[in-house]
Amino acid sequence: MTLEKQPAIFKIHAALFDCDGTLVNSTGAISEFWRDFGKTRPHVNPEEIIRTSHGCRTFDVIAKWSPEDAIEEQVTAWEGAIPDSFGEHARPIPGAVELVKSFDEFSKKETENGLQRWAIVTSGTLPLATKWLKLMNIRKPDTFITAEKVTKGKPHPMGYKNARTALGYGADEKKIAVFEDAPAGITAGKDAGAMIIGICSTYNPEKVRDAGADIVVDDLTSFKILDYNKETDMFTVQVSKYHYANEEYLQKV
Repeated sequence: MTLEKQPAIFKIHAALFDCDGTLVNSTGAISEFWRDFGKTRPHVNPEEIIRTSHGCRTFDVIAKWSPEDAIEEQVTAWEGAIPDSFGEHARPIPGAVELVKSFDEFSKKETENGLQRWAIVTSGTLPLATKWLKLMNIRKPDTFITAEKVTKGKPHPMGYKNARTALGYGADEKKIAVFEDAPAGITAGKDAGAMIIGICSTYNPEKVRDAGADIVVDDLTSFKILDYNKETDMFTVQVSKYHYANEEYLQKV
C-alpha cells in the first residue's frame, strides 16, 4: 500500500503510455490466452511464458516457443480476438483514463498548436490495442505505435524513439515520461532517454524499481497535471502516492 507523502513533481514535454498493464490490466486475459494456446501444443509452457514474457510482442514470443505458428497474419488475428474471448478478465488501471484524457485536454486547449503531447507505444497489435481503448472509452491517439509499426519490439527502444520523433520531441534535451509496468518496457523507455513511471500492476515494487523506474506507483489515481507552460512547452505533473521516487523529483519545482 502506497502512502501519501511529499509529492513527487516532474516537468515534461510529452507523455508516452504503454497499454497492457499501464492503461488496462490485461494480465488475466493474456494469461488465459496463453493457457488456451498451450492446450494443443505440448512443447509450449504457458506458465513460463506468463512469468517471463509480459511486455513483449506476442509474435516474438510465439516465434521463440512455437516457430511453426509464427505467421504474422495469424498472430494478429489471435491477438485481436483476446478481448472478445477473455475480456472479462481485464479492467482499466485506476486513474489511467482520467490521466490520459487530462493530457489530451491540456494539449488541445492550452498549447500553441493544439497538437497532442501524448502517445501510446504498445507491444500489442493494432486490433488488440484498439479494442482495449474502446473498452476504456479512450480515443485512439494520433501517435499510436503498435507491434506492426516496429521491426524490433521491447526491450528495444525503437517504439518509444519513434513516438518521440512523431510528437516532435526526438531531441535528447526534450523531457519525456514513459508510463510502463514491465521490465522490458522500462528498459525500452530508459534507452529512449525518458524518465520512467513504473506501475505495479504486474510486478512488485522492488522488481519495478530494480528494472529502472524513477517513480514507482500502484496505479495512476494520484497523478495531477498542475499546469502547462507555453514558454517552455512543458507540463508540470504531481504524484502524491508512490512507493519510491528519485530524489530529484522530491525537490520544489
